[in-house]
Amino acid sequence: MQPHELHMFFDQVASEMRSEYSRIYRRSREDPGTAGDEGESNWAALLADWIPADIHVATKGRILGADGTASPQLDVVLLSGDYPRKLREKKLYLAGGVIAAFECKNTLRKQHISKLFSNAAAIRKLSTPNDGNFYGEVFGTITYGLLAHSHEWSPERGAQAVDTEIRRLHAEAKHPGELPAMICVSDLHTWQHMYMPLEPRSHANPIEEEYFSMTNRGKWSYFTRSDFMRWMPLEKDFKPGEGPQISKERPNPIGELILCLLRHLSHRDSGREQLTQYYQKVGLSGGVGNISTAHWDPPEVYSERLMSILKSEDWSQLERLGNKHVGHLP
Repeated sequence: MQPHELHMFFDQVASEMRSEYSRIYRRSREDPGTAGDEGESNWAALLADWIPADIHVATKGRILGADGTASPQLDVVLLSGDYPRKLREKKLYLAGGVIAAFECKNTLRKQHISKLFSNAAAIRKLSTPNDGNFYGEVFGTITYGLLAHSHEWSPERGAQAVDTEIRRLHAEAKHPGELPAMICVSDLHTWQHMYMPLEPRSHANPIEEEYFSMTNRGKWSYFTRSDFMRWMPLEKDFKPGEGPQISKERPNPIGELILCLLRHLSHRDSGREQLTQYYQKVGLSGGVGNISTAHWDPPEVYSERLMSILKSEDWSQLERLGNKHVGHLP
């Protein structure tokens, strides 16, 4: 069976990114500033080529909250289609019109991941929460992540090095909304933050039971689970339609990035679901494996409005507030 053209297109994009990284890296020591700007331009151009045409891609700026608070500087910002044209070139972007924001690195280093998690918490405060909606209360209105051409580790150690740092920082998080949505290293993997808004307490595994006893959590009939995921090879083969549908070959990290971003966009605009589902069926994700998990009880995460519904016997209100399911988000 021939590979789908989408896979071929993303392979071409990945090849271009590798070529650009080699070119930029050659002179990065002479002029790190220019090298960084060129890397950011690579990612801005890539996103502009692959995200919906009504979204505007801007570079270099800060996000401005309604209270006047500004975020740390960001490298690439995605603006909604109704963002005022007059303000697109102003480097203080209005939080209400920002869809997503990214840090860009030519070479990912350990300290960049730590800074990403720290900035995620600051940007979350500028995002408008959608009370009563699981996705909105956890992910907010601004999808935040990191994009890198390559990394500082050897090919054999790269994935494990990133995994280790994610686990450390994930364990320190006080709320799932303070976590970045994704990390894409174009020659390695894409890591995604996925969230289970309500998991029945009876489904807890032995490791989770031990965690609950140590942390005094798990008192509710449901708990919430936050996972960082990336592709991992299966240890055994499954027939089509049986077992986890995970690609045996490493998927293209850039294809995974675009699909992940589209999933987030679809939660805010149902009109984008058709293309997202198509990309999913083509197999851009390749499937995922869990590298880090954190748990919270619902009262630690959700607003009073959402908790009042969960405490009631009428959960039909959840659907009216845009909650289509209680499965993994996004």
